[in-house]
Amino acid sequence: MKILTVLISCFASLAFADDFKAIDGKEYKNVTVSRIEPDGIVVRTKSGISKIYFVELPKDVQERFHYNTAIAAAYSAQAARQVQVTAAVAGRGQPVEVISHGAQVNINQHLALGNVTVVDFYADWCGPCRQLSPSLEQMAKTDPEIALRKIDIVNWKTPVARQFNVNSIPQVNVYNRSGSLVGTVNGADIDKIKSYVAQAKSAGDA
Repeated sequence: MKILTVLISCFASLAFADDFKAIDGKEYKNVTVSRIEPDGIVVRTKSGISKIYFVELPKDVQERFHYNTAIAAAYSAQAARQVQVTAAVAGRGQPVEVISHGAQVNINQHLALGNVTVVDFYADWCGPCRQLSPSLEQMAKTDPEIALRKIDIVNWKTPVARQFNVNSIPQVNVYNRSGSLVGTVNGADIDKIKSYVAQAKSAGDA
């Protein structure tokens, strides 16, 4: 942990104008890089501040900013633990955990065995995802038998999007207490998600 803290502290605040082009073709013109973090760069544009994850950027940009997948994964894991603590304090249920920002993930390591696990595939730019998210988080925070895991696909070409063949979002996978997939819901259909959750609870009890 000390090594990780030292490495993170080396990513100093910066202030210079630059242009970036993401692998999906999106362009960021004349943006100011205000900070470099292990998993991405924080930039200031005319419309505000946003973060561009390294998985969105071409390899030459990743190398320029010394992107290291192992350090990025450790940084994301540390951030996820902080989210868990905050969520656990806020509600009675299971903590909400963001387990990936575009990188591949071993879902089996994040299933809450003994409880129902709901995995939400989303992106910050997805309107229906933003509409669905509060309902999922409320469900997880009020029901101690439900654990919510969130996967930010970032864009359609990231490793995690290809890994799970995600071609529309929001996509929600529901796993029962033993870790078996019960069903997948495409779209912001909270009633169908609740139906699969009920099935998952019953399957685990059987």
